[in-house]
Amino acid sequence: MKNIISVGVFIFVLANFSLAQKLPFEFGEIPPDQLKMTQYEKDSSAAAVVLVDYGQTTMQYLQSEGFVLLFERLTRIKIFTKEGLDHANFSIPLYHSGNSDEKLSGLKAVTYNLENGKVIETKLKNDAIFKEKQDANVDVMKITLPNVKSGSIVEITYKVQSDFLFNFQDWEFQSAIPIMWSEYRARMPEYFNYEKYMQGYVQLAENETTKGRNSIIIHSKERSEGNLTRTTFSDDKIDFQETMFRWVAKDVPAFKPEPFITTARDYISKINFELSFTKFPDEPIKTYMGSWEDINKTFAESPDFGGEVTGNNFLKKTVEEITIGHDSPEDKIGAICNYVKQTIAWDGTNRKYVSKSLKKVLDEKKGNSTDINLLLASMLEKANLIVYPILLSTRDHGFVREATPVSSQFNYMVCMVRLGEKHILLDATDKYLPIGTLPEKCLNGNGLAISKDGSEWIKLLPPGKSKKIVNTELVLDEAGELKGKLQIDRTGYYAQGSRKDYSSKGETDYLKNFQSSRSWKISKSEYQNTSELQNAFKEIHEITIADHVTSAGEMIYLSPFVMDKEIENPFKLETREYPVDFGSPFDNMYVIKITIPDNYIVEELPKSKLIALPNGAAKYYLDVAQMGKTINISSGLSVNRSLFTQEEYPNLREFYNQMLAKQAEQIVLKKNNK
Repeated sequence: MKNIISVGVFIFVLANFSLAQKLPFEFGEIPPDQLKMTQYEKDSSAAAVVLVDYGQTTMQYLQSEGFVLLFERLTRIKIFTKEGLDHANFSIPLYHSGNSDEKLSGLKAVTYNLENGKVIETKLKNDAIFKEKQDANVDVMKITLPNVKSGSIVEITYKVQSDFLFNFQDWEFQSAIPIMWSEYRARMPEYFNYEKYMQGYVQLAENETTKGRNSIIIHSKERSEGNLTRTTFSDDKIDFQETMFRWVAKDVPAFKPEPFITTARDYISKINFELSFTKFPDEPIKTYMGSWEDINKTFAESPDFGGEVTGNNFLKKTVEEITIGHDSPEDKIGAICNYVKQTIAWDGTNRKYVSKSLKKVLDEKKGNSTDINLLLASMLEKANLIVYPILLSTRDHGFVREATPVSSQFNYMVCMVRLGEKHILLDATDKYLPIGTLPEKCLNGNGLAISKDGSEWIKLLPPGKSKKIVNTELVLDEAGELKGKLQIDRTGYYAQGSRKDYSSKGETDYLKNFQSSRSWKISKSEYQNTSELQNAFKEIHEITIADHVTSAGEMIYLSPFVMDKEIENPFKLETREYPVDFGSPFDNMYVIKITIPDNYIVEELPKSKLIALPNGAAKYYLDVAQMGKTINISSGLSVNRSLFTQEEYPNLREFYNQMLAKQAEQIVLKKNNK
């Protein structure tokens, strides 16, 4: 009897796979006019300009590894000034996980200088390349090109081969300097489906999608056994459809970070890719992106996440001890949260899973953000409180796109305790924040509450406004010197920052820092509530100010704002492409009482005024009153929303212009010779 055994070893050859296609830009082919450039005509202030940034990602099949991604890049930059020299430094991130890592190859880099009409090339040396660890899964190859100076052109090309099909290279069409030509191409076999989404405000000059046919030749062999053993070889050709994409942006202006944004990553013009699913012949669809409920289930059932909350029964005894005498749920939350804050130090790193057992976290008294906050969640659970871990993205990591369910959008976690209809957000990494207040870096849209009963989006909001109140009582003498008392009360994030500085620097250095930008003499200072986080942080100073008054003959000119005056409008551009994100609402109040000399009279006072934005979004007031020799001025800025759209920007900018104009008005005194 004859047995036929098929040997499952195939050699895939991509007959028409154009990995080696000619690039539209060739390394080393530098146009002479670019070497002679002295400035970029579309932005004469630019310290450097990207002449060409070209990339392409294709997919090939390797017998030993299966399908892999191959990313190729060529970048050419012209340096104009010394300020542009940093753009001769390049970083190439390489992802790794387990025993697999992305592989860098074909690295070439050259600096070109025009000297006495001749092009001088200086090639990259090995000692200018080094590897730096970015995080647990990413290493960065740092490359510094040699002999770079004003007028140089630097050029680099390289390839990255990746086994990680989910890590399809994103592409940025914009950078910190202008870009003359940015082009990205991608080729995707029909077996792979990637979600693609654009962000930013740069209009593409070209956006092409074409489809074509390609093929794979499968070489296989079969061996028969019986009276006579035979091996037969066969070739099978598999045709498949391939989609080719091409995106081009021309004359892209530099991305200039503006005040009050989360991170440039949210607004820089780029295209992003996420692997949605794969479908191979005669195989079922394999989903990668899934849904938020899939992600919730993964985290809820993970022993390194949800399992840490319900497990760790050894914590029960500790929880019982630290909650003795705390009967209400709020008191128990406070006692447990304060215990974790004071016991465990944050090591400064963020992760989505624990790095070690919670017992080890307690023993070492140190951990990453998830180590600490899952310890907090587990202890709250042992106190019979309803607690949920919440996954979020910090402001510097970028906002979460809820339409794209991938867990890589998260980089941090906090806790939430539900008490009836209300919930309390908690983070134990910062011991200077009161209970119920998240670090300001966490105020970034919504977070995903993880539960075995299903996920829920939770708004990441502060419990109230941050407030700063400055109260000043000063007496002006004829020599133009102001003496008196200054008190500052801070709550919310204002208090957190001051407490952290006060604790880390000590009282002496804290005071030196306070005085560093002021020509004041402080004879006495007092600080209150330095550790009582639920109360306002107070500082009281007895001050003498000798340089705040201008005298001209019989006239004295005095600005009533000895502090908390806006120096300049942070919104300088007439139009803005990005929302204004203050992070959280805030109130700044300033009250001053000035007693003038007996032989002076008031010639002119600032006029009282109220400025408001539509729908109560923000308000500024200045109230001025005189009673005999005493001038009373109160000023208040209230920003009642954290986010303002681009359409609201002109009104917000004008609001600040008018506020600055009011704060610039002076008190004018005239000597009374009668």
